[in-house]
Amino acid sequence: MTADFYQFDMKFLGETAARIINEVKGVNRVVYNVTNKQPETIAWE
Repeated sequence: MTADFYQFDMKFLGETAARIINEVKGVNRVVYNVTNKQPETIAWE
């Protein structure tokens, strides 16, 4: 799998994380992982 980094606006990330945490039962944390790994090493977590 390959992907490019996208620079999300921090306000957008905060609002989105808050909605997921507040509206999805059983979810208590949202993580946006930014890494310097090469595209061929990107994996689902």
